Amino acid sequence: MRPHFQNVLDSLGVIHNLACFEPMVIGTPPLEIDVATSDIDVACTAQNLETFRAKVTALCGHHDSYLIGPARHVSSPALRAQFHKSGWEVELFCQSLPITEQNGVRHFSIEQRLLGLEPTMSPEIRRLKNSGLKTEPAFAQVLGLEGDPYDALLALENFSDAQIVALLVSET
Repeated sequence: MRPHFQNVLDSLGVIHNLACFEPMVIGTPPLEIDVATSDIDVACTAQNLETFRAKVTALCGHHDSYLIGPARHVSSPALRAQFHKSGWEVELFCQSLPITEQNGVRHFSIEQRLLGLEPTMSPEIRRLKNSGLKTEPAFAQVLGLEGDPYDALLALENFSDAQIVALLVSET
């Protein structure tokens, strides 16, 4: 049994030691929809990605399977560090965009809001994730969203709570 994700982060000292990069824990564990294969995701921001690389490598470079390199499929330069700790895969993502503009953080915020408005969707999200779907496609399927699931979730960002509730009601 893996330890709670927060205990792993605390033991790493990631949040404290990377404070200058405005770390934010995102992903499924803080949403309480994680499954056995879920990882711990931490989003960061830095104008100088090489400073981030040096700090993360000094802090985490000794952990199992440590890798750091360019992140792909993002609009602006980014680095992604990955390693294993206490049965978890940990991913530290850093982009030169402000935290609130990063798609991963935006998706997390939308998912958090959706679960706050309709917590009963959590078991279905977990079931879909256990069947192999990623988080955003699982949400899109539960919500009946068309098109690219990542873009479809971002489109909900400016919906009012009433509009989201209406969407949730139409899918039940």
